Amino acid sequence: MELSLFTALITLLSLLITRSVSAGKVTTPNNVPKNAILLSNVESLTLRAGKMTTSRRVSAVPQLNCVGPQEICKFYTVDVMRCQNEGADYDAENIQWACKANLPEEFKLGGTEVACEGYASSDDPYVLKGSCGVNYRLLLTEKGEEKYGRHNPSPGNSDSEGQMTGFARVVFFVIFTSVLFIIVARLVQQCQRNPPRLGGNAGQAPWYGGGGGGDDGGNDDPPPPYDSHSFNNPDKYNTSGTRSYGTAGSSRNAGGWRPGPWTAGLTGAGLGYALGRNQNRTQTGTRSPPSSSRYESTGFGGTSRR
Repeated sequence: MELSLFTALITLLSLLITRSVSAGKVTTPNNVPKNAILLSNVESLTLRAGKMTTSRRVSAVPQLNCVGPQEICKFYTVDVMRCQNEGADYDAENIQWACKANLPEEFKLGGTEVACEGYASSDDPYVLKGSCGVNYRLLLTEKGEEKYGRHNPSPGNSDSEGQMTGFARVVFFVIFTSVLFIIVARLVQQCQRNPPRLGGNAGQAPWYGGGGGGDDGGNDDPPPPYDSHSFNNPDKYNTSGTRSYGTAGSSRNAGGWRPGPWTAGLTGAGLGYALGRNQNRTQTGTRSPPSSSRYESTGFGGTSRR
């Protein structure tokens, strides 16, 4: 009794294994579904932007998919691509393809990969009809680099470098704004404490004003001679009622905080940063579209199954 039960379990397990293996691949040529096909029997494929592939086991995907660089994929979308069977590599169903598209002179095709849905599994040599799409890379020609600039991010580091660059810009902007705010606040505070003086005494003309007229003995004395010590001695030239140089010098020297060279440096750097950002935004906003002239570009690649 136990032996027969054990034999039955072994038989059932063998059937399950055989069925799962047979379900993983379509290997019987006499039992191939009508919507399954070998890629070795496909001479060419025509793919279009905006169209989806057929699907059976997995979700449908776009027939044309630009996989990078993402900065260049944003500039242009390939409308139609035709891929030609160039023969097998390694095995009969690992087909190599030459994919061609008419592109503006600023762009060219990089590597291409024809991706199809395996009929029963991703290891099935038979694929579902209409399930093939192309993953392609779009690159810039020399004319494209002249128009759009160079785009050559390091593999695997482009995202992190972009994040670090953005973070550094934010930090610099915060620091610059804070310093600028402090400078403006100090200047306003200084002006409130020491308002500008237009003259020495009320009703008295400044020394550079001349005589005025009508009074021969008035204020027609020549200006005092220049002396570096006069700026430090408020009483030296103050006997004739004219404005004292010493008072002006003292008012200038008695002030509190004044901008220094480091302030000018930070201000210049901040202005340069702001102008650079504005220029980049202007160039991005006024970027011209691709040229109307077209040429045939070719990309090469193999096959993958999903």
